[in-house]
Amino acid sequence: MKMIDILEKDKDRLLTDLAKAATAEKAVHVLENESDKMLLTYNEHCGSESERDAAAYMMQAVRLSLPLIDSVGDTKVWESETVKESERKVSIPGIILMILGIALTVFGLVVLAAAGSKEGVSTDVLMRCLIVLGGAAMMYFAGRLTGKPAKVKRTKSQQIEVHIDPGKVYRSFRTAILSVDQSLEEVRAAERWSKREKAGTIEGRPATTPEIDLFSDLLAASYIGDAEYALEKIDSIKYYLHRQQIEVVDFSEATRQYFDLMPGTEAGTIRPALVADGVLLKKGLASTGK
Repeated sequence: MKMIDILEKDKDRLLTDLAKAATAEKAVHVLENESDKMLLTYNEHCGSESERDAAAYMMQAVRLSLPLIDSVGDTKVWESETVKESERKVSIPGIILMILGIALTVFGLVVLAAAGSKEGVSTDVLMRCLIVLGGAAMMYFAGRLTGKPAKVKRTKSQQIEVHIDPGKVYRSFRTAILSVDQSLEEVRAAERWSKREKAGTIEGRPATTPEIDLFSDLLAASYIGDAEYALEKIDSIKYYLHRQQIEVVDFSEATRQYFDLMPGTEAGTIRPALVADGVLLKKGLASTGK
């Protein structure tokens, strides 16, 4: 089974989950869950340990690259404006000018009214008119100082909302999975080549002609069911082991340390021990008898 086969089976469900996710951050979480599920399913059908290790490493790399997947779909921009009017500040100079202006104007009018009852126009009357005008001017400037409008502060803010395109996200993720499958195929090919190179070897070394002959004769004895022929081949095994400097040792009091002992009706060897240069390779089994 390939990773892409697992993904295609989950396509409809994955597209639905991506559409519900809406944002890129949530889409990454959806794809992470899908990656874990795919790896678990793949491992259940994969019999090679090296292939499972390679798949785990590659899917981890895919998980790390998920935030880089091109997922941008529709983009909405929300703009809002906040208007804040500052409080009007009381102008102390304006108040003082207003009071002085009112006082001068009233004083000037009173004096001017008193002078109006007299005949003729004198210099004092002109001065009193100037006092009234001065008071009026003060009230005018006081009004300018105290009548300034409050400052208005306008603040604009923007909110950008980016929605993902589920189809685009799926295609990008599918491309990554195809790359994983290609790498896993290379791992499988290397493993097949390694097995081919190991064909005809025993424990990593080429099988020798005596070994092949011995195994062939033993198989022949088992196939034809000839007990005498099989016993003859047992002697061949002993000779083969002897050539490899491995001795077949039967049970005796002198070789007792090479055997596991068990009770029996008669003393004797049940399974011989294998010894090489005094070193026990395989412990034998013997009966001690009554």
